[in-house]
Amino acid sequence: MNEPRTGAPQPHGRGHILAPAYLWVAGLQGWRALAFCAALGAISNLAFPPFHIWPALALGLSGLVWMLDSARLTERPRRSAFWRVAAFGFAYYLVGLHWIAWAFLVNPGAHLVLIWMPLVALPGLLSAILAGCLWAIYPYWCAGPARLILFSVAFMFAEWFRASLFGIGGLPWNLPGMIWTPGEAISQSASIWGIYGLSALTVIAMASPAMLADSRPRGSAASRTAPLIVAAIVFGAIWGWGARRLGETPMTEPTGAMVRLIDVGAPQAAKHDPKNAEAIVQRFLDLSGPDTQSAPRILIWPEGALPYDLFRWDPALRAVTDAVRTRKLIIGSARVENAGGPDQKWYNSLTVLSGDSAVRMPGWYDKHMLVPFGEFVPFAWVLKTIGLQTLQDLAPGGFEAGPRPSTFTAEGVPPFGPLICYEAIFPGLSPNGEDRPQWLVNISIDAWFGDLFGPGQHAAQARYRAIEEGLPMARVASRGETGMIDAYGRWTARATIADPGFYGADPEGWRSAAVDARIPEALPATPYSNWRDGLFWIILLGLNLGLFVLPRR
Repeated sequence: MNEPRTGAPQPHGRGHILAPAYLWVAGLQGWRALAFCAALGAISNLAFPPFHIWPALALGLSGLVWMLDSARLTERPRRSAFWRVAAFGFAYYLVGLHWIAWAFLVNPGAHLVLIWMPLVALPGLLSAILAGCLWAIYPYWCAGPARLILFSVAFMFAEWFRASLFGIGGLPWNLPGMIWTPGEAISQSASIWGIYGLSALTVIAMASPAMLADSRPRGSAASRTAPLIVAAIVFGAIWGWGARRLGETPMTEPTGAMVRLIDVGAPQAAKHDPKNAEAIVQRFLDLSGPDTQSAPRILIWPEGALPYDLFRWDPALRAVTDAVRTRKLIIGSARVENAGGPDQKWYNSLTVLSGDSAVRMPGWYDKHMLVPFGEFVPFAWVLKTIGLQTLQDLAPGGFEAGPRPSTFTAEGVPPFGPLICYEAIFPGLSPNGEDRPQWLVNISIDAWFGDLFGPGQHAAQARYRAIEEGLPMARVASRGETGMIDAYGRWTARATIADPGFYGADPEGWRSAAVDARIPEALPATPYSNWRDGLFWIILLGLNLGLFVLPRR
């Protein structure tokens, strides 16, 4: 039930230092309240990669809690609360997911007309989910610190729901726990409870400063400061544990197999221009180098390395396998089954090639988590009737999804867990248990993400997968961040611009990159690898016990 409205919210009766700010926020009504909420949502993004200014999220979430407090003064409190959260969420997701719009500019003639989807429809949908979750709990909103639990549980449920949206893959991009730099102390706790567990604790900690001021005419300073003090103690303990974990395993030179990570860095718009096809193949071969005794025995090229189905482009296939010879090449390639037939199916795949692959078909991993509208059209029976198509133009009608990732085995390559592009943002997707691999391989086309925050944020999320699983990861991303990551989420090697004196000059606009790196050692199975998101749900349920402890009035 809504509590009766008794006038403007009052801060701590003894003149708390935040009283003026709280009263100012409480005085915002109408469009000013919506604009302020939108500003809070936009500013919150400074907490995420590449900035990691985590107090920005504390400002955003604490300010939103205060705006929900003052919504109780309006004519329709619940409706007002919904629109305030929606304004916050729209700006929060628009800024955080701005990079999706870049994909619609790769082929503007075909896709510019649809740019409203990432700029309006997507943030609108995600903000409606967030606003709906907080709208659902708003009848139980209260003036005391117990509202911290209500807010945090509703916020995190919304984040979990949008990450698994409608069973079509969702979008777990920039979950709140991502504000902590991967590879540093606090991020190590993801090995226990995963990014969802860390996100739940992060939301409650970042919103706890809001408890320092409220509308209660009475209430002790202890009850107002307790949530913030507890949050500081909890994250102090997490930091201490993570720092000790890293301190016990200082960075050392890995001793595993040597791998060469290669990207030609062609702009996405240039990749499917037929006049560039041979140049792309040749540049990859130049960067791979000859098969000498001292050369790395494993090569990795990115997702969709070559702009066509390699096994239907015989000259390119023979050129690649002749260059690979006795080495092994992990490569991303589109492939088609039943070509030209009524049941033709395209897959976005990964395989391991060797010198005899031109005559012997290798095994495949077919991408499981496909990008909505990028690789397939969700609800296609409706949306295709109004002309919506996928952004990629290689597979007419879109790609088919393969089974969940399983450990990929090939002679001469340590068993690895394959993750293609967007799959690296999904916690718990990597093989585990008896099928647990020795390392992870993430290949991607980050050229779709533009040149701003998208590629760096994608790499940061991949690094969290290494922490969660306790496994090293080789990452090769076209025009993104390429390198080797250890089981603690730390870069052990990063690709740099290829030396033109050694490899030759790039074509104009290309950014070739390569690095040789050894595979770091895997850790024993982590708690998260064994339990997956079980601890997250225990944390979320445990937070509700705070409703019996924290004052409501």
